Parts: sequence; structure tokens; C-alpha cells
Amino acid sequence: MMKTEELYYKDVHRTEFTAEVLSCTADKKNGTFLAVLDRTAFFPEQGGQKSDRGTLGEAEVLDAHVKGGIITHVLDRPLEEGSTVTGKVDWARRFDFMQQHTGEHMLSGRVHARFGYDNVGFHLSETETTLDFSGPIDAEALKELELEVNRAIWADIPVKTGFPEEEALKNLDYRSKLELTHDVRIVEIPGIDVCACCAPHCDTTAQVGIMKITDVMNYKGGVRLHIACGQRALSDYGRKQDAVDAVSVLLSAKREEIAEAVKKHLEKENRTEGALAETGRKLLEAYAAALPSPEESRHALLFVESADQNTMRRTMNGLAERYEGISGVFCGSDADGYRFVLGSRNIDCKALAAELRKAGFKCGGSDIFLQGSTGCTAEAIRQELLRR
Repeated sequence: MMKTEELYYKDVHRTEFTAEVLSCTADKKNGTFLAVLDRTAFFPEQGGQKSDRGTLGEAEVLDAHVKGGIITHVLDRPLEEGSTVTGKVDWARRFDFMQQHTGEHMLSGRVHARFGYDNVGFHLSETETTLDFSGPIDAEALKELELEVNRAIWADIPVKTGFPEEEALKNLDYRSKLELTHDVRIVEIPGIDVCACCAPHCDTTAQVGIMKITDVMNYKGGVRLHIACGQRALSDYGRKQDAVDAVSVLLSAKREEIAEAVKKHLEKENRTEGALAETGRKLLEAYAAALPSPEESRHALLFVESADQNTMRRTMNGLAERYEGISGVFCGSDADGYRFVLGSRNIDCKALAAELRKAGFKCGGSDIFLQGSTGCTAEAIRQELLRR
């Protein structure tokens, strides 16, 4: 079968075309149909970018992929072999991908020029665009790079694409993840980047609109960046603006003052939590003081409705110093179950844990300490522990 004619290289803005259906077979495993045309404007998935979508006649193009120069269209219904079909490319999706990909080239080019890092990973889908670089980049440098790229966008620089002759290619300094020798398509943004790339791109940098770095994470010794360009950047800004407005209303603070308002709120919350913890500690101490004395009981089991884990642990440690048997603090109710901490100076808690797990307790710990939870009632807990 002859190589598919790639119409998207002749005119990236072409969204409608006619073509002959060379073959169409059923993919029974996936319930789809695989069609090959003599020519197509549908860019297939490759180079880290998802394929174009649209229609071929009445059939929906779900995907497109390429192998050996032959482009296969994945359809939701069959086409008649030998027929002529009209294809329509989803322009909104195509242009969105063009904006993201051209913006990615610009950022990758500036990173390579400044740090010498390679772009070692690229992914472009309907929801995200990620770039992986081979070295670290600090926050200040990212801000500077972002501004450089946007200044280049505003400069409305023409984006050049083409397939240089082999001799010209040998003398061309360009970025590429692979060693390429022939049929190499070069995308050049003068003064910004020169890179081997098979994907459709904007005609000028201005069509990118804007480029925003939305997230950063360390990745395999380098850095992974999430970016948004054009409409995606505007949508991202809108979502974040909505979030800022919501927080502003909740805190009764001006938008530009919400960070300070949140800080004050957290400080107040921490003070409140500290006061509650202190009150809880004193309350548990009072409950503990009301337990039968060590002379009256070998064990000390304390049941409360609420307490933080640290207070429970401190109270249990104090009881374990006084009582010979098992000392425990249980927090919760018969209806909802209990969290607990247990300890003993004289009983092997690891052995105790094995027995308790058989009785419906979830717990673990050391020779002298256990913590866990149980759905048993307070009475069942007492019967299980006080018999020891």
C-alpha cells in the first residue's frame, strides 16, 4: 500500500478534504473499524501528541495512528472500500493542540539555550501538556523563562516548517530526541528554537496567545513542567479566579489579601486546637483520677467520647506507671466503634495484640504499647481485657 499523502503538512488550516477509501476492516476486539485513505488531513498520534478527531462521511474519527507512512483511521462505523469520502477535522481541537505544541517548543528552546537541558519527555492530550527536562530549574528561573516566552509570543514571530535536504540538515543545529537522517521535518521559530517535529504548528507565535507554567515537580533528576497555552491558559486563569473569589468571600477579605487572611485564620485555628487539646488533657486527667485506685484494680480502662491521639497516649503512659495490669484509653462510642491505645509494664503487648485481633480488634505496636481500633462495645472490651 502506498504511503498516505499528508495534507496537514501542505496546509495546517485545511479542515475539509475528499479522499478515496483504500481499505476498511473491522477491529472485532475493540468494536471499531480501521480505514486507510489515499490522503488525509487527520494528523495521527505521534511524537507525544494525540491525534486529530472529526468525521469521515457519517463515521466519527475516534483516533488515527501511523506506521510505515500509512495512516490508519479508527472509526465508529465502516466505510465502503473504493468510495470517495469527505473528511472534516475538528478545528477547535487542532488549533488547541497547535497552541500547546508551539508554546512547548518555545519554552523548550529557551530552556535548552539557557541551561543546555534536553527535553526528554513530552505529552500533549485533551487535558494536559507536560514537558520533562534533564536538569533542575529553580522558581526564579522559571518565572524568567515564562516571561521570555510570552515576550516572543507578543513579538508575532513567523513559525517556519519544512523538510531540508540531507546536506542542509547536516549543517543545521536543531533539537531532536532521536538520531534522524532523512525526511526530517524542522520547525523553526527564529531566535527562539529549531527542532525536529512532525506535528502541526501555529503560523506565528502570536497565535499561541499566552503561555503559563501551571505546575512544577522534580522528576528523575530533572523537572517536569505543566503548561497551558491560549484558551487553556485563559480557562485555567478563570478557574483560579473563581477559587480566589470564593475564598475572598469566605474570609471577608480582598482578593489580594487572602493569603494573609488565611495565615491569620490558621494561626487562630492552631491556638484554638492548642486550647482544646489542653482542655482535653485536663479532662482526661480528671477522668483518670476517678478510676479505681491501683490497690482496688489491677487494670485501668478509660472510655471517653473524644480526645486527640497524643493526649490519649500521654494519659495511657501515666496510667501504665501506676497500674500493674493493662492500662488503656478508648475514644469513641458503642455505635461508631473505638480508637484506643494500650500499654503495660508487665504484660507482653505483642502477644496481647495477637489475641485481641482474634477477638475483632485491629491493632499493632511493641512489647509495651499497642494502638488500633475496634467495633466492639465498651462492655465487650472490658470483658476481653479485665479477665487477664
